[in-house]
Amino acid sequence: MKKIVLFLIVIISTNIIYAQESIKKDELYIQTYARFAVEEMELYKIPASITLAQGILETGNGQSDLAQFANNHFGIKCKDEWVGERMYHDDDLKGECFRKYSSVRESYRDHSLFLANRSYYKKLFYLDEKDYKAWAFGLKQAGYATNSKYAYILINLIERYHLDQFDQISLNEVDAKLAEMFPNLLKNSTFVKSEPQSINSLSKDNKENTNLDSEIYIAYKGEPKQESSYKRNKSLIVKANNFEFPSTRVKIHPNGNLKFIVIKEGDNLEDISKAYNISLKNLKLYNDLAFQEELKINQKIFLEPKKNAGTIKKYTVKEGDKMYDVAQNNGVSLIELYKRNLMHPGQEPKKGDIILLKGKRS
Repeated sequence: MKKIVLFLIVIISTNIIYAQESIKKDELYIQTYARFAVEEMELYKIPASITLAQGILETGNGQSDLAQFANNHFGIKCKDEWVGERMYHDDDLKGECFRKYSSVRESYRDHSLFLANRSYYKKLFYLDEKDYKAWAFGLKQAGYATNSKYAYILINLIERYHLDQFDQISLNEVDAKLAEMFPNLLKNSTFVKSEPQSINSLSKDNKENTNLDSEIYIAYKGEPKQESSYKRNKSLIVKANNFEFPSTRVKIHPNGNLKFIVIKEGDNLEDISKAYNISLKNLKLYNDLAFQEELKINQKIFLEPKKNAGTIKKYTVKEGDKMYDVAQNNGVSLIELYKRNLMHPGQEPKKGDIILLKGKRS
């Protein structure tokens, strides 16, 4: 009988110790990544509580293989458009492809973009960003996870650790909130910031003495449009690093699933070449830039050779259309487009002209 009692005591004690260790790891995760979650909330209007709860759940409080070896904190799989590094891991199926990131910060940013860029999550962005319960059920309804209890698990984590407090504050209040929630935080020698602070967390004096190029983020421009909360100091000359997370800018063109990006302010060919490891010569060749060297906002730049023909048979020229525009918008080689339409290089069409994208003009 004594042996049975002793055995039960050991089992109960072990479970208590395990639970305490789990809580400590959850709290350490919150302390380490709360800043990233609030930062993303300010940019993309995703509740910080939801982001943190998802991170804790998906990574097993930061201990999962995906988190440790791929910096993937949200279980995001490769999908067709992913061109970055990969890690293969057993999930719903054996050996599934997951995205691998260069940093945890990149994982948090890609999580925001993953939600913001997909039509089936669009309804989430019309919810109150402080309504974590609506977001939890919305994520489950949109198919983020297969677990039928996913929403309830997120809500339980948020309420257990009072993560909704992060939905009520700004980025520059995170440190004070952490100190309030975890009084022993500053005494905890295991707590370290694993990545650089964002600009908003720096004091005015530090901002003036810090290299800011890698610390500015640009908000997603899709629907619903979210404005960046960052306000640039007019006394500072700041250059945005458009290619900090290059894989998040890659899009897929329907013509042969060609990979391309869309030019935005500050982009140049040299930066694109370095970001995607493509020689400047090939980049110009892929995009027929012998005919047009100046980059324009919203111009498509392909990261691989375009096709000889389009996906549709013909295109009717609109006011202001150039042959280069028709070629880029349809993922077709400009030289082949000229040949197909019996036109000379440099010749431009008129409004109403028919440009063949397939076949050949007789």
